[in-house]
Amino acid sequence: MSTNPFIADPTVPARLAAISEETRRTIAARIENALGDAQGYRNANEGSVIPARLAADLVAEFALVSIRDLMCLLLDVAKKIARPSISNFHVGAVGLEAETGNLILGGNVEFPGTHLGFTLHGEGFVFTRAMSRGTNISVIAIGEAHPCAHCRQCLAEYAASDRLELIDPLGHTLTLAQLYPWPFDPDYLGETGAVPGRELWPPLRFDEDASSAWSETLLAAGRRSHSPYSKCPGGVLLHLRDGNMVSGHAIESVAFNPTIHPIQAAMVDLLAHGYDYADITGATLGTVRGGAVDYTVSTRELLTRIVPGAPLIVLGWTP
Repeated sequence: MSTNPFIADPTVPARLAAISEETRRTIAARIENALGDAQGYRNANEGSVIPARLAADLVAEFALVSIRDLMCLLLDVAKKIARPSISNFHVGAVGLEAETGNLILGGNVEFPGTHLGFTLHGEGFVFTRAMSRGTNISVIAIGEAHPCAHCRQCLAEYAASDRLELIDPLGHTLTLAQLYPWPFDPDYLGETGAVPGRELWPPLRFDEDASSAWSETLLAAGRRSHSPYSKCPGGVLLHLRDGNMVSGHAIESVAFNPTIHPIQAAMVDLLAHGYDYADITGATLGTVRGGAVDYTVSTRELLTRIVPGAPLIVLGWTP
């Protein structure tokens, strides 16, 4: 096990330990009930999201000291989102949206049968959901296993990362600068970092005719793609059995390897909204053909592993 160099506030674990099991179960049940109709929340993109009002009501009703204590209590609920089918190491994470006060729950996801690079970490799940929603995370609650170096690099990509706080049930409150004091950040390549909700590629257009009911949805995802380094935006739609769709777009990292591929981002939104891999009937990818980065191979690889036989349509576009 690693050595912890940070000083914790001992009153936090003492407070949390004093909360009865009955209260914990009641809070968890209320949260799980609120998350229960995740598919119904798809149009508002509210899957795995706890409204600020409900969170505030729970804090008041159970006399919790703050929303941060509630976030720590919800880590076990967040772990239920996790799908660590290789490691069996469940990670839960809970993020506080800066703009809304809503909470986003997330967990780690692994994909057997393909390479480990497709793995989604709990913190990455939360930040990818926030990126999909166009919001920033101001505080993230994590378990005793603090973010790995890969995650710290991912978090450093966001323009607001200098204001991010990380908390845990042990009583630590840390800034990202404390966890990653000398980051390789976007400034090294002349960029400001990821800004949720920003359209980085507003002129994006298809290279061929793609007039359909979903073409604008795919373009909207591509225009939000955070791809300042390759200049190759990527977006994907997953078509579902019930006729709905979920989308995802690339979130590049200045360090390249921690980049979230469009198909990974779409998987986050799929699971957040209560769907399973078996609900996928096919996918449509928008990518820059012949560009420095082309997401065709990675998208086809993961899609084939989780939904064998599902068709993939690839459309070229120009930023």
